[in-house]
Amino acid sequence: MGSRGYVEAEIYISGRVQGVGFRPFIYREAVKHGLRGYVINLGDAGVEVAAEGPEDEVESFLRDVKADAPQVSEIEGVRVGYKPYRGRFGDFRIDKSRNHGDTVSGVLPPDIGICPQCLEDMGNPRSRWFEYPFTACAWCGPRFTAISSLPYDRERTHMHRFPMCGECSREYHDPADRRFDAQGMTCSVCGPQMSLYDAKGSLVATVDAFEEAAERLLEGKILAVKGIGGIHLASIATDEGVVVELRRRKNRPSQPFALMAPDLEAIRGFADPTSEEVQALTSWRRPIVLIRKRGALIADGVAPGLAHVGVMLPYTGIHAMLFKRLEALALIMTSGNRAGMPMAITNESAMTDLKGIADYFLLHDRDIINRCDDSVLRINDGRRAFLRRSRGFVPDSVRIPMKTGIGFAVGTELANAAAVSVNGRCYQTQYLGDITNLESLEYEEKAIYSMRDLLKITRNPDVIGCDQHPGYMTSQLADMISQDTGAPVIKSQHHHAHVVSVCAEKGVAPDEPVIGVALDGAGYGTDGAIWGGEVLISTYSNFDRAGHLENIAMPGGDLCALYPYRFLISALTKVNLDDEEIRDITKNHVLKGLRYGENELEIVLKQARESSTIKTTSSGRFLDAVSALLELTYRRTYEGEPATRLESIAINGDPKKIDFKPEIVQKNGKYELLTANTLNYLSKNVNKYKKEDIAAFSQYYLAKGIADIVNRVAEEQKINNVALSGGVFANAAITKIIFDELETTLNVLYPSLTPVGDGGSAQGQLCIGLNSVM
Repeated sequence: MGSRGYVEAEIYISGRVQGVGFRPFIYREAVKHGLRGYVINLGDAGVEVAAEGPEDEVESFLRDVKADAPQVSEIEGVRVGYKPYRGRFGDFRIDKSRNHGDTVSGVLPPDIGICPQCLEDMGNPRSRWFEYPFTACAWCGPRFTAISSLPYDRERTHMHRFPMCGECSREYHDPADRRFDAQGMTCSVCGPQMSLYDAKGSLVATVDAFEEAAERLLEGKILAVKGIGGIHLASIATDEGVVVELRRRKNRPSQPFALMAPDLEAIRGFADPTSEEVQALTSWRRPIVLIRKRGALIADGVAPGLAHVGVMLPYTGIHAMLFKRLEALALIMTSGNRAGMPMAITNESAMTDLKGIADYFLLHDRDIINRCDDSVLRINDGRRAFLRRSRGFVPDSVRIPMKTGIGFAVGTELANAAAVSVNGRCYQTQYLGDITNLESLEYEEKAIYSMRDLLKITRNPDVIGCDQHPGYMTSQLADMISQDTGAPVIKSQHHHAHVVSVCAEKGVAPDEPVIGVALDGAGYGTDGAIWGGEVLISTYSNFDRAGHLENIAMPGGDLCALYPYRFLISALTKVNLDDEEIRDITKNHVLKGLRYGENELEIVLKQARESSTIKTTSSGRFLDAVSALLELTYRRTYEGEPATRLESIAINGDPKKIDFKPEIVQKNGKYELLTANTLNYLSKNVNKYKKEDIAAFSQYYLAKGIADIVNRVAEEQKINNVALSGGVFANAAITKIIFDELETTLNVLYPSLTPVGDGGSAQGQLCIGLNSVM
């Protein structure tokens, strides 16, 4: 560039650089370095900067931008082009965003928990934002739930209906102010307001809606509370009677409720968070984190039979104000919906959908543009595992090896999320729940097209990915989208999609073989059976089944998932026990484990021996059967309940107390981990060992057996990469055992950006589909 004189630099910055106070940051840095020019948001989620001045100051400016960017931002790329100095600018300014038609190449802003400075303003009686629940600045507040399109400017957010007052406008335009260029800028004079309504929808006359709401909560009432991504049902978490009543009204017999606590001190009153869990809890993403329970301050009914409880900290001023008035240890804060339905997001839907559940409604008059449930994660031996990836993380993208092509994927059926890809990135939608009715299917369709529009994708997709299960409603949605767009539907085997999802996140090339371990409850197999304990040799285009759990009949099909004792009985028929022996072993359980007692037992015994009865290799069913044997769960009331209860008592058990080595055989060129003999041994010796030891042993047997198969396959096939996926890998003990057995000799891949369970399947479907057509 010649002498170190004056230059003009054209700078393009990509990453998470919109909606995070990045333009004001650039402005202040440019002014500090004496530069002139501009900074603007682009419609592709990137930022463009023109900076002219001394060359050394421009380069110093670039170094400082990379080193000192706002905490919530994430710079992925900086492209710089130099031009001769022309002296075009008189100062440095933030210009109006340029909304050209390019598809998004940067990272869209997720919702950001309220920052300490805004909380301080809310607590300062001299502040204009004293106790104002919608306080936000350029560094915090709603983003994904607030935005309808890019670039991220006020007119394209839910704030477009709230013109700024004079004071807000002045601070919004003041470069020295923290709220400079903050699109969520508002105050009590010009912004949204909270109101309290009774069960009939009548406004409750009160000076302080939060004070009135707190009083109602302390009286044992159930409140619907509107936040930023949806409406929660809130109640006191220390009152067993209230918890029982909430369960009755919501028809949720035992599924755990999430809690919100005011601060870490309160959490430590009923749980023992590790340092890594504290870090996750206090991050700006504010997820629900599963933490080990302790003491008896929280009602037993919050998480019945479980060792962990899901907890989050307040992430909006609304929550902060409620706790300030309440001074409670914790609130139940669960999604405001009826069973199987999407969470309510409008005041009208809250009044109708939650009628008969909520006693009062604490609502505001600001729109929620994109519904978004809370994220749920746990830390497994230092590794983050998503159970639900949503608020605070969506719509962060994952780089995938497919650099071109546009794809949609609809995911599976349970705990679902969809996905959209463009420009080598996969954008997973928010958590969508179980897609088992028309309302949830419409929600998924809307989420896919909203993500498409937000990404500014204007042409039809090249492919649509879905599961090969013929009965999934999501597969029907894929066919509908195909008819509308002309894009082909590529159907993926369930566990292959699991494995490819992990490979895509970790950057594994599409043609590079990996050993994929997929452990879950159920997935439709290529042989018509139900798979769920799989060791695959996989690329993106195909897979071979190298090993699996033993095939065991499922009398009544899915009834074995609902009533796991049926599956235990079926396993006993496979080890050559006659019916009288099985009746003797099961006599103390039949009335509890089978709805119709002895009559049902006879039917199960008959069906288990019929060759036409559908078979399964499910690791979930194996764990469920042990849970039923130990009388932990005779009837499953929510997905994963038996195995989760089993894990909860296994924490205090010693697997080495039972000397029963994993039995592995070869059949038809594939390894099988036998499980029927194991269940038989445990059934006959259930009174010989502690329940905790049996629970721990069952997890160890599964993990050690699968790891042994992987080691054999790796040695035979000379493959070094092993990808772990499936809902069972939310289990901390099983995950740790497999890592301990494999990672000294193999490269173990475990998802940290994508849910370990079915919520991550869409990413795998999408990559399989793109790989097949591009």
